[in-house]
Amino acid sequence: MFISKSAQETFEWGKKLGESIHPPAFIGLTGPLGAGKTLLVKAIAAGLGHNPDEVHSPTFTIMNIYELGRRMYHFDFYRLESAKDFDGLGLEEFFDDPSAVVVVEWAEKVKDLIPSSSILIHIDFGKSDNERKIAISHEHSSV
Repeated sequence: MFISKSAQETFEWGKKLGESIHPPAFIGLTGPLGAGKTLLVKAIAAGLGHNPDEVHSPTFTIMNIYELGRRMYHFDFYRLESAKDFDGLGLEEFFDDPSAVVVVEWAEKVKDLIPSSSILIHIDFGKSDNERKIAISHEHSSV
């Protein structure tokens, strides 16, 4: 587990992760609302060569695609309620793209669709307002 003392420290950690990731890759993010999942996505995107200021959570559109660096699909499933909401979305087409890094916020909502070779990150609040606990695993059964 990594303990981040600030948003900047979380961003730097995420950027290093993004720099080390190469397609195909699937990163699932879990954690409570406001814990910093979108900040972590911005950081990963920066590490992949994207402008983090152009990365916004696709809460209403479900997915954003970033093409300027290594291709990244960014999903946010916060507003989806049940597995039925995923029927007909064709997520597998994006999740299995060999030329992309896929980052999913609220990954626990699609746990049955997560590839077995995924990186799963749980981010949670720490002891202070700025502290975050970041746990990383490679087993999708832990989502």
